[in-house]
Amino acid sequence: MASRARPFSGRVGGAAVTARVLLWAAAWLGGAAAVLPVRAQQNADNGIVCWQDEKGQRACGDHVPPQYAKKEREVYNQRGIVVKTLKAEETPEQRAAEQRAAEEAQRQLEEQQKQQANDKFVLQTYRSLDELKAERDNRLATFDTRLDLAQKAVDRGGASLKELQDRADVERSAGRDPSPELDAQIKAFAVAHAANISAMERIRQEREATAAQFEHYIELYQQVHGVTPLSLPAPLAPEGAENPPIPLAPKS
Repeated sequence: MASRARPFSGRVGGAAVTARVLLWAAAWLGGAAAVLPVRAQQNADNGIVCWQDEKGQRACGDHVPPQYAKKEREVYNQRGIVVKTLKAEETPEQRAAEQRAAEEAQRQLEEQQKQQANDKFVLQTYRSLDELKAERDNRLATFDTRLDLAQKAVDRGGASLKELQDRADVERSAGRDPSPELDAQIKAFAVAHAANISAMERIRQEREATAAQFEHYIELYQQVHGVTPLSLPAPLAPEGAENPPIPLAPKS
């Protein structure tokens, strides 16, 4: 791609007032470069660098002062054409944002590859749509059993915690502070109760993700075998839920 010529304007700093600048002037004024000494001609081949100073003014020279070395700058040849643009050094925040974007792109690529592998596995494993639906029903039944047990644990924990809190309220009503032992029990049961609730919610999210994933498998199976077209993309798992495991092969 041809470089785009830009007018060279701005102050020239320090050592920049050299034969290189004279060479530019000679070229623009129609003069011959040969009027300059050979050494000046060779120096001019290195180019002139332009940057913005701390006041936002354009400055140029045969080298960049250290305080501007990390800013964006342009390199011109002796004809006043930009031959290179050096980007400003990125801030730590910009580098961190780029890193996060790259990691997210990689994660999405891995998820896509995993989904494709799962789709291939399902199509090669299940001999009929009925087998696939039966596997879905078995998986969801397992989740339902886990949810039932988790709900019972939550109910028992909640009842025990309320009983302890009621005992503490009786003590306070009698003008006494609850004993340290009772207070410790209440705190321990409260932590356990919260953990049980979180565990139940995770199971529920996993069940929803599994049901959605199997819905995708069923639609894909129908589409591949010419039953119905695949109308929806693979559903995303609910936020906070992990992708469900690859369905196991049906038992013979």
